Amino acid sequence: METRLDRIEKGIEALFLGISELKEAQKKTDEQLNRTDAQLRKTIEKLEKIGNNLGDLGIVQGEIAEELFYRNVKYLFKPLDLRFDRIRRNVKIKGAKGEYDIVADDTGLVLVIEVKNKLSKRLVDKFKDEKLPRFKTLLPEYRDSKVLAGIGALVVKDDVGRGKGGVVCFDPDQ
Repeated sequence: METRLDRIEKGIEALFLGISELKEAQKKTDEQLNRTDAQLRKTIEKLEKIGNNLGDLGIVQGEIAEELFYRNVKYLFKPLDLRFDRIRRNVKIKGAKGEYDIVADDTGLVLVIEVKNKLSKRLVDKFKDEKLPRFKTLLPEYRDSKVLAGIGALVVKDDVGRGKGGVVCFDPDQ
């Protein structure tokens, strides 16, 4: 006949056995977590490399787009009888936050072109509403010039009006 004390001892033994099994399971879980953490770190490193490569690719594509439009400004606007004496690229303004991708000018006329790899309506609005209005302030040598504006892009999304040769043009005074 089992006494109360025997039952308590069996219960304590079962409790210790359960604690021992729990410790072993926790040890296995910790080992698996460490392996998972190591794999996760490797995956994060790979993703960072991929992100850097994609970023570099985007920069290269942007440079290609700029080069393409820079070299062809005189041809793109020739049908409109617009000719420019000087065509400059990456016009930076010292002491101010601003850069214009292409600035082409002739007496009394200046063409400001923003170049994008992939153009969306949001980018058009940003150029038109934020960057272009500061042009004459940042480059006062053009304060008396008529400003024409355009955006060149390799890819023009459907929500953006399309011009010839991937150039979207608009009159900033309208």
